[in-house]
Amino acid sequence: PSHVTESITDRKKSRELAEARQSGQVAPAVDVKTGAMINPHNPEFITKRPWYLGEDAGPSLDHQADPTRDQVLLSLQSADALVKEE
Repeated sequence: PSHVTESITDRKKSRELAEARQSGQVAPAVDVKTGAMINPHNPEFITKRPWYLGEDAGPSLDHQADPTRDQVLLSLQSADALVKEE
């Protein structure tokens, strides 16, 4: 995979940025897909996309969305009716 380990200085910079966001000294992160503000008090493991899900385009919470939310469940009767229509 394309996972790269952060250096100590990079990790320190990101920790300082997170602390500044939590204290309100720096503007909070913005979701790259929706443009919504990401709560600076959310832990990093929630807001950061895992490396095994692919490339990280920036801060986003879309990887936390429920992929089954938009699915429509059919009953057996309605599924049978759809098959009979075809």
